[in-house]
Amino acid sequence: MNAYTPHRAGRPGGGAATPPPLPAPDPIDGNARRRAPVRLGHFTAGQLGRLCDVAGIGAWQRTAHQRVLTELLGPAAALPVDGPPPSPSFVSDDHTPVEFSLTFPAGAAPVLRVLVDPGFAARSLPDNARTAWAAVGRLAAQWGFGLGELTRLSDLFLPPEPHGPLTLWCALELRPTGPTGVKLYLNPGARGAERAMETVTEAMTRLGHARAFEPVRREVAARSPEGHGFMFFALDVGPWAEPRVKVYVVHPGATAADAADAARAVPGACPERVADLCRLVGGDGPFDRLPLVSCYSFTGADTHHPTGHGLHVPVRAYVRDDAEARDRAVRLLRRYGVPGEPVDHALAALTVRPLTAGVGLISYLSLVQAGRQAPRITTYFSSEAYRVLPPRQDTAPQGD
Repeated sequence: MNAYTPHRAGRPGGGAATPPPLPAPDPIDGNARRRAPVRLGHFTAGQLGRLCDVAGIGAWQRTAHQRVLTELLGPAAALPVDGPPPSPSFVSDDHTPVEFSLTFPAGAAPVLRVLVDPGFAARSLPDNARTAWAAVGRLAAQWGFGLGELTRLSDLFLPPEPHGPLTLWCALELRPTGPTGVKLYLNPGARGAERAMETVTEAMTRLGHARAFEPVRREVAARSPEGHGFMFFALDVGPWAEPRVKVYVVHPGATAADAADAARAVPGACPERVADLCRLVGGDGPFDRLPLVSCYSFTGADTHHPTGHGLHVPVRAYVRDDAEARDRAVRLLRRYGVPGEPVDHALAALTVRPLTAGVGLISYLSLVQAGRQAPRITTYFSSEAYRVLPPRQDTAPQGD
């Protein structure tokens, strides 16, 4: 998950009809393009198709998911990637408006997600919001799900003159069987960063989670009196067994111990696991290059507390290159009894450049704890359609 302020964010696709042949990724980096222009839609759909193979998704579904990704990109799908991005999308560090991730549930196949900024081709934030709203509306009509909660919150997150680096992102969770899950990501600072606390509190009240949100509200207020600590507000829409509302909180300059403390608001979450993840990636901290991010989940199952906690560590800021990031990801998975081979397969699906040639292909590592469920690890991947960032020259502390 990349993010903004000052990181970037990340998630998955669905549809039908066979697109033209898809190009392979560039051999070395995103700056050296081939003779024929490579289009953003073909580039990212090719990556998605190969990741579907990693996740065990069959050919018919793969083609459908590629089509939906292209439709969500809209006019941006036809843009060549050998020119500058049309707008500074904060989905990823190089401004590619697509991010992929693999979640590894214990004892199950990895789950593929893709996150898209549907308004990427727009030249202004109001146009971005209108374009994204229209794209999500078409998807909802096509798949037959409602957008009632988004409509109830539109005055908070999609005002006529939105602020901030994003308006509305759409993520799709793809599985070999069953319907595609849809997630929407909104900007808590859409009415101004100084009103983010007010905006999120009002949204949680409208959705019936005011009491459960109170421990998080207190923590954000204590660490950021101005209320600027919120990164995303997210909604599950469509056919979820237990849809969630999620609030993402940034921890600037936090230590591993601080991150562990942030998990204590969630009953059943193990703070020691959170601290171990931090230490694996960057030692005890402080994590002051890019901040750690907590995600608090809320469902109807508990009206007094958040029902889940996830910690997202921006691994790309604390390793020299993607070879180191890959090693951290594999070590984390093995700690939880998950084989690391799918990470290698995913990296090969995204690029053929040497992992030592850049940093940021693996953007985040996260650990999610929710109720009695086994912990889940997620690895987030950048598309690198526009650019490969060079390896870091400053080295991070080594994890255990």
